[in-house]
Amino acid sequence: MDISSRRKRSLASQWLQFASSSGSNPQRTLQERELARRSDLIAWLVLGMLGGLVIVSPIAIGDNYALLTYICFLALQLAAISLNRAGHITIAGNILVVSMNAAIFAYMWSSPLGLTMGQLPNYDAFAVSVVIAASVLPRRSAFIVAALNSVLIVADYLIRPHNANVALDAALYPSVTVQTVSLLVRPIALQFTMALVAFLWVRGTDLAIRRADRAEEIAMLEYRELERTSTLEEGIRYLHQTLAQWAQGNFAGRVPAMPLEILEQIRFDLNSFMERFRPDMNATYYLQRLQNEVARLTASLESWVLGQPVVWSEPSGTPLDRAIDLLRGSGSATSRPSSYSSPNSAPMRPTGAPRLTPMPSPPGTMPPAAPPRSTSGPYAPPPANPLAPPGQQFGVFPPDENTSDNSPGDHWP
Repeated sequence: MDISSRRKRSLASQWLQFASSSGSNPQRTLQERELARRSDLIAWLVLGMLGGLVIVSPIAIGDNYALLTYICFLALQLAAISLNRAGHITIAGNILVVSMNAAIFAYMWSSPLGLTMGQLPNYDAFAVSVVIAASVLPRRSAFIVAALNSVLIVADYLIRPHNANVALDAALYPSVTVQTVSLLVRPIALQFTMALVAFLWVRGTDLAIRRADRAEEIAMLEYRELERTSTLEEGIRYLHQTLAQWAQGNFAGRVPAMPLEILEQIRFDLNSFMERFRPDMNATYYLQRLQNEVARLTASLESWVLGQPVVWSEPSGTPLDRAIDLLRGSGSATSRPSSYSSPNSAPMRPTGAPRLTPMPSPPGTMPPAAPPRSTSGPYAPPPANPLAPPGQQFGVFPPDENTSDNSPGDHWP
């Protein structure tokens, strides 16, 4: 079953490829799809008419007039296939309608007996062209073809000579006029009835096809909207990643190419902004880091001065890293900075400062022993005397006029 159905589909596609233009024409809009459907329908109708021509071909045996009619009908069908394949769908549909009516009239006119009672039902066959017109031509053309067929039927009935059986049948009616009306009203009514039915049928089919096409278009639009939303979310993720890098201080990153045009414009603007203001942003970020490092170093130095445990900052890529390394090395040797409160240490005397002389002892007391001199260090002043008058607590006296800085004695080195 699968092989046979596949073969049928293959034969059908080959015939449509040969006789229809639907495979080569675009089918983006509803009108284009409607033209493709009409082209396929013309191809199938032509195939059906060729099959009917083969069925009735034995009638042409021995009748040259019928053979000529069949040849002309075949030529019209081939012309319809050629025009339909070229995309001239309306012209091909008109050829189908004309060929159908021409075949009926040619068959009736080929009879040497004239219009007989047996040929009158042939007028009903003109309804086939009305259905063809409603199917492959614009919908309202069915009523136009029905009107033309009615005119042709009336003209044929009035122009062609009547057979004797038609004259005998007139005796059954009150008058010849009544006979004419009664014989013609049926095919004419059939024409317009078929036109109305075909119009409603084709119109309903068109509405169903349009609903299906709209449903398909809506589904396609929903798919495109979902795809667009996914693409937009992807582009926003790219933007978020790049902005996160900039927020962390990595101003070298750039927004990559975006999948949407509107996002591409945003990418261009952001990258241009970063190229222009990158030096200022780098300087601002660097200054903030430097201020933070200075604050940390200040806090560490305060802890060091107070004798508290010091936690030095880790290297952060600023010029303070070297200072922190030096302070960390000196902090490992001493726990606090040096102090001048030690009795064995004293500041150096500035150049040109007066020398220091010991304070004289009060009467009746022994002068205090002089502190030992050290040949390796500076002179240390005596301890403070709380009983001495103001300005002499440390034994500092004005310089002696009889002494000089070159005389031996205690002096600043």
